[in-house]
Amino acid sequence: MHRPSRLHAAIARALAVTCLGLGAASGSWASHIGEDLTTDQQVVSSTDTLVRTLQQWETTPAAQRSQRATQLAQIAAQRRTRLLALLERNPKVAAARFMPAGLRARLPAEAQAFAEHEVRAAGTVVATVSDDFARGHSRTEFHLHLNDNAQQRLRLHMADGLGSERDLLGLVGRKLSLTGTQLDSQLVITDKASVLVAAGSTGSATTTVGTTAIVKGDQKTLSILVNFSDAAIGCTAADVQNRLFAGSGATVNANYRASSRDQVTFSGQAVGPFTIPYSAAGTCDYSGWASAAEAAARAAGVDPSQYARVNYVTPSNGSCGWSGLAYMPGRQSWVQACSATGVFSHELGHNLSLHHAGSPTYEYGDGSDPMGGAQVVQHNAANRVMAGWMAPGSVVDISAGGTFPLDALELATPTSPQVMRIYKPDTKEWYHVSLRQALGLDAGLAGGYVNAVSVTRASGTLPAKTTLMAALPVGQSWSDTTNGIVIKHLGLAGNTSTVDITLSGAACTRAAPTVTLNPSSQSGAPGVALGFGVSVKNNDSVACGPSTWTMAQTLPAGFSGSIPSSLAVDPGVSASATWTVTPGAGVTAGSYGLDLSASANGLAATAHATYSVTVDATPPAVTISYPLAGSTVSGSRVTLSATATDAGSGVAKVEFIVDGALLATDTASPYSATWQLRRVAKGPHTITVRAYDRAGNRSETTAGVTVN
Repeated sequence: MHRPSRLHAAIARALAVTCLGLGAASGSWASHIGEDLTTDQQVVSSTDTLVRTLQQWETTPAAQRSQRATQLAQIAAQRRTRLLALLERNPKVAAARFMPAGLRARLPAEAQAFAEHEVRAAGTVVATVSDDFARGHSRTEFHLHLNDNAQQRLRLHMADGLGSERDLLGLVGRKLSLTGTQLDSQLVITDKASVLVAAGSTGSATTTVGTTAIVKGDQKTLSILVNFSDAAIGCTAADVQNRLFAGSGATVNANYRASSRDQVTFSGQAVGPFTIPYSAAGTCDYSGWASAAEAAARAAGVDPSQYARVNYVTPSNGSCGWSGLAYMPGRQSWVQACSATGVFSHELGHNLSLHHAGSPTYEYGDGSDPMGGAQVVQHNAANRVMAGWMAPGSVVDISAGGTFPLDALELATPTSPQVMRIYKPDTKEWYHVSLRQALGLDAGLAGGYVNAVSVTRASGTLPAKTTLMAALPVGQSWSDTTNGIVIKHLGLAGNTSTVDITLSGAACTRAAPTVTLNPSSQSGAPGVALGFGVSVKNNDSVACGPSTWTMAQTLPAGFSGSIPSSLAVDPGVSASATWTVTPGAGVTAGSYGLDLSASANGLAATAHATYSVTVDATPPAVTISYPLAGSTVSGSRVTLSATATDAGSGVAKVEFIVDGALLATDTASPYSATWQLRRVAKGPHTITVRAYDRAGNRSETTAGVTVN
């Protein structure tokens, strides 16, 4: 009978970690239930087999290990296939099955190649959304484009037990670095606290970000129609041109002009169809289709690079399982339903960072928005607010109950608010209350939405899904018992409804923020930029919802500074930023006071800091560590090293010069450079090391050496 080693027992205990709060596992098998159980059991079984075989390999004489190493690689490859399948179905369960780093380190190189490993990655997050309207199915995938290179990307999964798709949506379009676990081209975030947005953004990726207009202006779009080698498209370029760009009627251009108050328009052209060497019965290679379509367009004299958006219109491909797909946000979209204008509007909406408009039970359940059932109607109130398309003063936040007038969302010149927002404390979202009427493009609205007050839930920042909770005709009400919110449609007169809102939950209590600077005092020379860490804490009660704090700096004459203009922060949460302050070249030595304030809702707080300006006239001290003066060097190359210090403004850079020619520059201690000797003449040579401080002072030292 097999008797497990202590290593095997430790792995078994690690594998017994359960997911989703379903209790402890017995042995190394999962005890949770659900459709993922079989795949999970296969992963655990493969890991158990791997551990047993590893134990045998470790006790096999070195001369006989080759065959066992090959066996370990085969088992690891099978485990990888099963783990990838589990990761696709349930990232949180898959993450619980990751092997400890110590186990992977013990595997031979052949097997390690098939194992997951922890990585630090940086890049930009993008999402793709595929839409199967016929079956009501959608799929959103998140990718990390490494170093902004779309050719190098990793598929992102959230496996943190406290994380969700909403967290991933909050990362879309952002440059960030994160620590995760990589398996092939899949990257799993097991701790969302490890995700940090890149310099230039505010704080960590979990900080609430202010709502801004995601896009404005004309969206110059190229639509390329293609035929497959065995299937022809069912529409013409002229037809698609009209559906997208015509100025009136139910077109994409008219759709976005109406919803955005003419802030967003679509113009461009449709070309083709061009036949590309792909089959309707082949794989769903939409990236390949795009490359072939753009090549065909260029051959016809059309340059796709001149367009902000490119849309590809293809015949149906059965292996895709969707009628539309788009990057969110992004430049590209694909449509396999060219006779449905709403599908174009929907997919191009994803390019603008708009996500789905659904109901609590259906992904596309909000027919009052093109991001729902792909109908050419105006966008709902939540999407308009999040995109920054509402007129000033047309959106009001309700923090106390009462009876309020509400003008129709479609009106160009309202006299009352068109959207009322109510904060939803339990999920940190907002309810958007609006009146819809059959006006303009909304003449095509389904009857259930007309003259009804809509209640739509959303996070408040794009990209985000919106959920239609209710469409209330006169006399009906809707309630959120968890948060003590009741909304009732009391009456309708012309284009204005009367809405009663009851808030029996916690009251909104405003308070001044807490602003802190770290450090509070620094020293530097004129022209030296120093960064102060800024923390702004929102001290409002939770019922108030997020507040956007306006940041303002007060600096002495001759100083300049840079700080984000605003920070949006949830109640009880702190947001972080960096305040960069620089004294001008003419500022004299002395101690100067700096003030930074945050204000919102008539409340403000100020933090104080000190910048001590020092006039540095002393050059840095520099010595050559290697090679020493008078020494002889040989070989193919030698590493030159030096030390440099400066008590005033600090060392800015160190230059390595050989025989009067600059060899290299180093900006970080320890300072070094590589001197290639292959083509250097034998005999005496002079090495000069020159150090500069941040005030512009410099010093140098030399050493004569002999190359042998």
